[in-house]
Parts: sequence; C-alpha cells; structure tokens
Amino acid sequence: MPKEKLFSQFDFLRGKPALAVSGLLLLEIALFNGIPTKEILPSPPPLGQFDSTVGPWLEVGQYAIDPDQLVFLKADDTLARTYKGPDQIDLFVAFYKSQRAGVATHSPKVCLPGNGWTPESSAIISIEIPGTNTSIPVNRYVVRHDDDRNLVLYWYENPYRVMANEYLSKFYLIVDSLRYHRSDEAMIRVITDLSGKVEATAEAHAIQFVQDVYGPLKQHMWTDAAGAGLRPQPLPQHLAVIASPVR
Repeated sequence: MPKEKLFSQFDFLRGKPALAVSGLLLLEIALFNGIPTKEILPSPPPLGQFDSTVGPWLEVGQYAIDPDQLVFLKADDTLARTYKGPDQIDLFVAFYKSQRAGVATHSPKVCLPGNGWTPESSAIISIEIPGTNTSIPVNRYVVRHDDDRNLVLYWYENPYRVMANEYLSKFYLIVDSLRYHRSDEAMIRVITDLSGKVEATAEAHAIQFVQDVYGPLKQHMWTDAAGAGLRPQPLPQHLAVIASPVR
C-alpha cells in the first residue's frame, strides 16, 4: 500500500476548508473560555493496546508517524496499523482528550491534498453496523497521487455521537462541552489501495472492516470506566432546539 507523504509543507492551511475550520476553532476557544465549569478528562486505555485481531482481520504491521506530523496533529494518542483479511487496510486513529486549548481534530480533506493527493470524489455514505440498529455516517473520499489511487473512509466520534461532516463536528463539540463538560473526540480513518483492483470489491472490503472495527474501537475508547460525566447538563434553549443527538 502506498505510503502517504509526510507533513512537510503547509500551503494547504490557506485553503478555504482550513480557514473555515480555523474560524470555528477561534469561536470554540472563545466559548470554552467562558465556560466556568471544570472539564472532565477521560482516561481510556492506550490505543496501542487495541486488539490486533478484529473479526477476520489480523494486524500485520504498524507504520511510524513522523514526529513533525505528530506535532501538527497534537493528538493525545494515535494508532497507525495495517490489517490483513479479505483485503489490506490501513487504520489510523487520532484521539483527543480535550479540545478546549485550541487543539482540534484534523480533516483528511485538508491534510491529504496538502501531502500531494488530488481529490477525485467525495460523498457521505451510511454504513450499517451488524447486530445493532445503528448506522453511522462516513466520509467516502477517493484520492489520487501519480498512479496510486486510495479509497479513504473516515468519521469523527465522541461518546455521544458519530459525525461525518467536519463543521457539524465543530458545532457539537461546543454543544457537548456545554452539556457534558467534555470535549474528547477521535478521528478514525480507514484507507485501502484501489490501484489494480475492482473498485466495488475493494470498497466492500473497506466497509466490512469499518463494520468489524467500529464496535471494538468504540468500546476501547469509551468504556464505562472511561465514561464518567456522561449525564447531560441543561442546555440553553436556543441550542437545545437544534442539538438533538446524532448517532
């Protein structure tokens, strides 16, 4: 599977998506600083302890994250693994315990083009989770770099909801911080190589991986022991009207 280029240049920060997210970040900082309550910080197990076997998928390696990339991400914990099963899949997780200090999840739609990947298509799809009544929204993102094509599936998740839309994620970050006194969140990204493959088959395998990894990963990051402070506080009326849970 082709390796991603490292964060060696930051011209993409001048793009419209990055500027929009930066504006929301400034709003978050201003609102968070006005919240008088103490924030609840979770203590989940390290992501390095996540299962090496998930359903039919077996970990076959880990890929190193460049130190400069880690500085850019500012995540509290990360996971970068390759799993092998019906296909080969790269799994990346960036976990944030708090986003009140201006730290925030990063969008692959910002980072991947900044590393030389050209977007081909982008959509939001719904993936059903077997054994539950749950379906989750997931970004479907196809990118190309020279002769390499990758399918990227990614979403944002916190203890209360799953989101695909970056801007909705920022909105609910504010709502959940007010309601639960928490701002922990993870960005989960799944990548499979499309080069030389039947795209529909490769996509079906990537979706199967998402279905298999979603439950174990959610339990790992938000177990009962790590889930203190889940009881909501009353919201201001103007936010309560539009802040119904999204799963």
